[in-house]
Amino acid sequence: MSKKLMIVVVVVLAGAAFAGAFLLSRHLNMRPAEAKAAPAPDAPAAQKAAAPDVPRLEEKQLFELIKEVRQKVRDCQKRQEELDEQERRVQITRQLVERESQDLENLRVQVAASVARLKEAQADIEKTRTTIAKDEEVNLKRVATVYDKMEAVAATRILEGMCANKQESDAAKILHFMSERSVAKVLAEFTDKNAAAKLCDQLKRIKG
Repeated sequence: MSKKLMIVVVVVLAGAAFAGAFLLSRHLNMRPAEAKAAPAPDAPAAQKAAAPDVPRLEEKQLFELIKEVRQKVRDCQKRQEELDEQERRVQITRQLVERESQDLENLRVQVAASVARLKEAQADIEKTRTTIAKDEEVNLKRVATVYDKMEAVAATRILEGMCANKQESDAAKILHFMSERSVAKVLAEFTDKNAAAKLCDQLKRIKG
């Protein structure tokens, strides 16, 4: 039983005890008065019969008061049980909300970490990409047009020589501006397949 309910019960019981004591005191105080006011032997029989009804009425009132107090105590207990159940549900709801909030925070941290890794990977890719400047684009297109008109074998030999001289980036830029059909023929003629694979990787990284 909570402190609040105990206080209510004590107050109600104290009120009931006070009322009972008051009625009992009144009843005891009325006894001498009744003895003094007792009718003479020749008084009417109706007055003699009426005297015992007074204490009965007071006892009935006391009984009703005690009954009412008990009912209020039961009502208070029921109300307290309802409040305890409501508090329990609120506590459960609070725990669920806190758990979901923590799950969301964990998810937010995971997403933030994933985004950071993605940005880092994207930055690394940007570092390895080959950018074609505007001033060299015209020359590269002119050279690529010449390579398009060459025989695939001749163009391949020149590009293989560039790769051997560590000019893979320049060779890839030329292939970038050549037609797809010519690029396919040239790469197919490469005797060094590793060099051809590196050129393909360079082509994927060209930005321009």
